[in-house]
Amino acid sequence: MKWIFSPILFTAAVFLMIFGFISFSKTKNKPVASPLRRVLFLSGTALTFLGAAFVAKDEMPAYLLYAVYLCLSDAVLISLTIYVKRYTGLYSRAGGDTKYFCFGALIDCIMLLADPITHWVFTLSPYYDKFGSFFYRISERHVLYWYHLVLVYVMAAAALSTLARKIVRSPKIYKMKYLCLLLTIAFILLIHAVCVRFDALADASLIFYPIAGAILLYFTVLYIPRGLMERLLFFTIANMKDGIICLDVDGKPVHANRNAHIFCSSENDPKAMEIQIERWFRENITTGTNNQSWSLTRRVDDINRYYDIEYKTIFDAQYKYLGCFFIIHDKTEEYAGISAEKYRANHDLLTGLYNKERFNEAAGTEILGNTDVTYYIVCTDVKNFKIVNDVFGTETGDRLLKRLAEIYGNFCTEDYIYGRLTGDRFAMCVRKDRFDGKALLDAISEITDFTGNNAFKIYVHIGVYEVTDPYLKISVMCDRANLAIKTVKDSYSNIIAYYDSKLREGYLNEQKVISLFEEALSKRQFCFFIQPQTQVNGRVLGGEALVRWIHPTDGMISPGSFVPVFEQAGLISRLDKYIWELACAQLRKWDQEGFGQNYLSVNISQKDFYVLDIYKIFTGLVKKYQINPKNLHLEITETAIMNDPRSQLPLIDKLRQFGFLVEIDDFGSGYSSLNTLKDFNADVLKIDMGFLSTKAENEAKSKTILRSVISLAKALNMEVITEGVETQEQVQFLTEFGCDVFQGYYFAKPMPAAEFEKTYLF
Repeated sequence: MKWIFSPILFTAAVFLMIFGFISFSKTKNKPVASPLRRVLFLSGTALTFLGAAFVAKDEMPAYLLYAVYLCLSDAVLISLTIYVKRYTGLYSRAGGDTKYFCFGALIDCIMLLADPITHWVFTLSPYYDKFGSFFYRISERHVLYWYHLVLVYVMAAAALSTLARKIVRSPKIYKMKYLCLLLTIAFILLIHAVCVRFDALADASLIFYPIAGAILLYFTVLYIPRGLMERLLFFTIANMKDGIICLDVDGKPVHANRNAHIFCSSENDPKAMEIQIERWFRENITTGTNNQSWSLTRRVDDINRYYDIEYKTIFDAQYKYLGCFFIIHDKTEEYAGISAEKYRANHDLLTGLYNKERFNEAAGTEILGNTDVTYYIVCTDVKNFKIVNDVFGTETGDRLLKRLAEIYGNFCTEDYIYGRLTGDRFAMCVRKDRFDGKALLDAISEITDFTGNNAFKIYVHIGVYEVTDPYLKISVMCDRANLAIKTVKDSYSNIIAYYDSKLREGYLNEQKVISLFEEALSKRQFCFFIQPQTQVNGRVLGGEALVRWIHPTDGMISPGSFVPVFEQAGLISRLDKYIWELACAQLRKWDQEGFGQNYLSVNISQKDFYVLDIYKIFTGLVKKYQINPKNLHLEITETAIMNDPRSQLPLIDKLRQFGFLVEIDDFGSGYSSLNTLKDFNADVLKIDMGFLSTKAENEAKSKTILRSVISLAKALNMEVITEGVETQEQVQFLTEFGCDVFQGYYFAKPMPAAEFEKTYLF
């Protein structure tokens, strides 16, 4: 018996739990959501305890499981009454009879949980089936059990009463859903009563719990009364912006909404619609077609209105013709919207000039259409425009941009194509022989005193690129013109700069470096070097992992020649990943050779945080090479973190929790801030000797600051590494200040990994 009924109970419990999880997403934010979930989850839990009671081998566990099951039954009924009241809209915040049910259930639960000792509620006895197995069942029900039973039936009756009242008050189309819930609850209650009356071995009503749960979930989430849908469809059609005309099998109009009558002018003349339909069948619809559409234009109140007409036929399930309908769609506003959208897509909303995309398209068409003509791409940039916004406000900045747009509009003749690229950047495309640079400078000189502040003048820098390759992208041409502007960025005057051969040479060199990247990476031309880091006692336990490019013909290429280029081109992250991989492989090799205490520090570029999953990559490398994360130090510049501290600082904490040592790199080389030491949880502070690259008269101040920073780092339990150490004097006073580790040419230059091993390990 128990090997049949227990699996049934457990299976039923699983279904109820599944329904409960489904209700999480389906009834989200609905008032009925919480009580429905409680009903489903509590029912599943109750069945689980009862199933466990059936398979219990000892009497005391069986008593406890039965007691908990009966307590959960009280909770299910309370949740059910709340669910029914909220589902029917008859719920009261005051609680109504629910608070009395809760009080009664509390007393019942106390008696039930005490019953394994008192036996005042029920008595268990083993029942042996014909196969020799047994289970504990309730053999005697005492007076207090009938208290529990009456409480359960009263709560169920309250739920049924609520549903009955709602059925009486509801419109016909809503009665079905309330009636189904009432019948479901009543049916389970009836089965339960029969089982109790005839002292059945098992409560058969429990088998129907999953069915009841499915019914509750269906009527709460999915059910929509059919009559309601019909009325909704009627009102939807009546209020549609499109005109709708429905025809029966004989071609007679049986329904038309107001917009259809307006189109056909049939509000006062019903025959007008029939005439219009006959014309459509005669002129636009091909015999035998089921779907057809066409467009037409009408002049209404001196305005062209545009319509799309659709004709569709209707068939039943046996594909028998039932009728047809017309949809009259007024596209006038859509056409107007498309026109406005097209304008917005091609023009800058602030100035009304071409936007970047439209300028690139128009300039490209012009240049490619006249390849025998030499063109200039002219870009302009307002010096210190950011200060204009910060000091005078964005409204003043916008007025300045609008005024510049007016100046360019007045200056540029029909030979010019011009637009606003972004921010304060404008661009022009003009034939070389039509460009008058002096006239342009004279035109823009008007805005010099735009702010009205004699202490702040507005200057515009102009970059000119002569188009030599008409097939080059316009965006690249603009980049070259802007590159020319960079050569005069410090000038406080209106000035024109031309893209020349030197700029071109530098640009071509950058392009060459970028083009060689893939080959260099695949052929392992990027080599792994290590610069030793020497402790105060002279020991070398590790160093900084660096990259050197050894080209087969050009030899050693300085990192300063390719690292900034790769950073600008977005390639630095791939190079960093390559070096990280080599560093981890080197640590694995050292570990296998008995040098597991040695470490390597690797650099993380600022862009790496935006394009790579730093945590996933480094934890993955540790697992791949089976190395100690404490031997892989992560060097991170403060600017890489403090540009986006909200997301990056928690990432640093995660890396440290995993076991990595984190170093603040190049502290003192830029605009270092003591806030960094406050907010940035790191293990090592790596100081740049730029602290001392000052005039001689300031050297004493610099040393005082350096001593203070080292002392502060020590107070924060941070190890201190100083890089760029080149003299014995620097070593001496850094040692006195408390520096822990040194790195620089005084000790050793970066060297191949094999040389590092030979010198410091073997």
